[in-house]
Amino acid sequence: MNEHLVKLMEVGLTENEAKVYSCLLRKQTFTATEISQCCNVNRSRIYSVLESLINKGLCIETLGKIRRFKAASPEIAFDKLINEQNEKLKILNSLPGLLSPIYQSNSDNSSPLEFIEVYGTPASIIKKHHTLELESKDIVLSFCKSPYAMSNDLDIHDEQEESMKTGVVFRSIFEVEKDDIDFFARRMKNFEDQGEEIKVAYHLPIKLHVFDDHTVMFSMINQVNPDQNLTYMVIEHSDLAETLITTFYKYWDKALTVNEFLIKENIVL
Repeated sequence: MNEHLVKLMEVGLTENEAKVYSCLLRKQTFTATEISQCCNVNRSRIYSVLESLINKGLCIETLGKIRRFKAASPEIAFDKLINEQNEKLKILNSLPGLLSPIYQSNSDNSSPLEFIEVYGTPASIIKKHHTLELESKDIVLSFCKSPYAMSNDLDIHDEQEESMKTGVVFRSIFEVEKDDIDFFARRMKNFEDQGEEIKVAYHLPIKLHVFDDHTVMFSMINQVNPDQNLTYMVIEHSDLAETLITTFYKYWDKALTVNEFLIKENIVL
């Protein structure tokens, strides 16, 4: 596409308007049929395009038995568009002052539930969890139990590793997976060797993550069909976070270290 057509479209003309105006510049006057042939625009659309160009000051219709059209001189024609854009710019410059008081007032009218978010698919749960890990500044506390939204790998994931490199402490209690206890043991040992603080419990009430002292993410297990449990709630609320931190450490104090668990289950790695 020619450069002048692109620039005409960039300032607000449609592609057909740009083609027709470009065509009109080439000779003194045109009939609608000639314009259609010149710029390869469907004859049925020509009149509406010409009407739009006339309204924008880019086209002039000449009087006579046959309707003829010519381009307005570019030096004059674009004055109207420039003036219109300048007026729009003035309005845009005035909008922050007009709208900011309305925006500021919404803090008094916010919904009491706006600090609660709900995630219902594995992809959305994982993305939110990783985002909160990377945003954490000090510590992430977790109750971990199956079924997992994330993959059941032997190594910690990249986002957790990146967060740990900045000094964030990851402290987790994992519920024992009795169906494959040897794999579970290897996984706990790997996590511990990679820098995560790990303890093990034979029962945890919920799946829970607390990020610093203000955000919690948790899921209740579906008692009827645990495999279909994919709903997580994220709540940004310091009072709730404080309560769940206290709960976490009550379980932490009673949980087994990885070595204690290995001895108890007579597992040698």
